[in-house]
Amino acid sequence: MTMTRRLMRLLTCAAALSAALPAAAQSWLPDKPIEIIVPTTPGGGIDRSARLLQKILQDGGLVSVPVTVVNKPGGGGVVSLVYLNQHAGDAHFVAINSPNLIANDLNGRGTVKYRDVTPLANLFSEYTVVAVRVDSPLRNGQDFVDRLRKDPASLAVSTPTTLGSANHLSFALVAKAAGVDPRKLKAVVLGSGGDAVTALLGGHIDAHTGTPSSVVRMVQADKIRVIGILAPKRIGGPYASTPTWTEQGYKAVMDTWRGVIGAKGISAAQIAWWDGVLAKAVASDIWKQALEQNTWEANYLNSAQTRKLFDSEYADYRTILGDLGMIK
Repeated sequence: MTMTRRLMRLLTCAAALSAALPAAAQSWLPDKPIEIIVPTTPGGGIDRSARLLQKILQDGGLVSVPVTVVNKPGGGGVVSLVYLNQHAGDAHFVAINSPNLIANDLNGRGTVKYRDVTPLANLFSEYTVVAVRVDSPLRNGQDFVDRLRKDPASLAVSTPTTLGSANHLSFALVAKAAGVDPRKLKAVVLGSGGDAVTALLGGHIDAHTGTPSSVVRMVQADKIRVIGILAPKRIGGPYASTPTWTEQGYKAVMDTWRGVIGAKGISAAQIAWWDGVLAKAVASDIWKQALEQNTWEANYLNSAQTRKLFDSEYADYRTILGDLGMIK
């Protein structure tokens, strides 16, 4: 299901979900440093979004305590979830999350399920892209598909940060649309989009499947070329002239979202505080500028709406992964 369809479904009940909490539930304030946990290595899109949020919280005066960013990579997000839930009931610890939260649950990775954390917000979404070096013999999407059809394992394609992630599913969906068995693909799991870009520029992989923001700087520097976007229509900015996969004859649409979660056991008062602070953060001029610069799709949902997103995504991912033969 695309981001647009999910939003239509989720926002139908927005009025009820946004009803004001009792005043007593809004009385919590942080009284020690806030830690934003990142499930990847530094340099990728998730890491950049965390550091942007840190800057807005501090520089915008939205919090009166220090805010730090801590990277806890490993297991496609599993390590960060375990670390987060070591602080059960403590809203001073939050983590940036992605669809890996859902994929890991379905694939049985780790002990922390998606319902074992507290949704706080969804911040934005991105449609995934397939990118190559500028000097790659893969000039367009058709060249990419032709190679996969000839030999699905002939292209090493990065899919940060775990098998079953939105990035991996994007690669698999393009292959399936071209009549290629997704189970035969050569997916290379790396620690972040930043790691993937480094590997791509170094010639260690043939292509990268990830978010537009993970490659936008190298696209602008004319070092990386995007050969297809898994969006229902073309996106703007540096990708205005880049065709979608559907335009190229292969119907494949996939988006990846970025949000904030807390540990299990967060109280209503703590959720209310984060709802208010994060709503102000995404309304700031700095955030709006970042959306444009990184080709992020505005997609803010509060805590209650994000819980519904998780439930919806779990059902959708189960279907997609099953269709691709990636879960039983």
